[in-house]
Parts: sequence; structure tokens; C-alpha cells
Amino acid sequence: MKKIILIFITVTTLLSCSNDKNQEDYTVPPELLGTWQFKGIYAHDVYDENNMPLYTPYDNGDLITYYENNTFIHILENVEYTGTFSVINGTNLTINYNPNPNGIVGGRSKIILLTENIVKLSCFNEGLCDVSRYEKVASD
Repeated sequence: MKKIILIFITVTTLLSCSNDKNQEDYTVPPELLGTWQFKGIYAHDVYDENNMPLYTPYDNGDLITYYENNTFIHILENVEYTGTFSVINGTNLTINYNPNPNGIVGGRSKIILLTENIVKLSCFNEGLCDVSRYEKVASD
């Protein structure tokens, strides 16, 4: 009987302990929720007169809306795409598109800036990469 109690206590202790290094936080930052419009790209290899990455604005109507239930709607060139997303540790954004005829696939981005009005997304490559800028669209 003592062995059974000892085994029960040992198993309970092991299961209740967590290793913080292996824990990932899948909480979506509340600032990310809502509709964002693509505004431009900061080039990783071209700099302006102030030695800052050159910013090229775009006005292509690209919109993406993130919802609380981890789904999104992405409007690109007047075509609507849907899917799911997750944010790990506040900076790792993963997007998974539902199957679509145009072959758009998901991917991962690093959130390098997130405010109530601006989000900047970069790639996960070891080397340098461009940064996309989105601005929040006012809700109706």
C-alpha cells in the first residue's frame, strides 16, 4: 500500500511540475485583433540619406482582419481568402490559409512592432529580410 501511495505522489508531482523553458504562450495580443491595411515595405538592403531602411509605400488594397477565434479574412487583389492564425510568445505569427484555387500558402512572420495602429512583420530567416508595414483600419 505504501508503494502505491508513493507511486501516486511521484506521478502527481511529475505531472504537476512544468518546465517554463518548454512552455509556449499562444495568447494573441489584443492589439492585433481587427483589420489591417498593407501600406509598404522597408527594404533590408537599400538605405535612405539617414542610413535607415528605404520605405516604399504601396496602395494595393490588401486587407487582413484577425478575429478573436484565431481565424482571419485576407482580401488580396479583390479576392477573399480565409484561414487560421496563431501567435506564439507574442512575436511569432503563423498563418494557415484554407485551401484555395490560387495556391496561396501560409507562413510564419516575426512581429517586430505592434501598437494599436501599426504592425511591422519580418521573416524568420537568419539573414536580413524586408519588413512589411500594416496600419489599422478604423472600425465602423
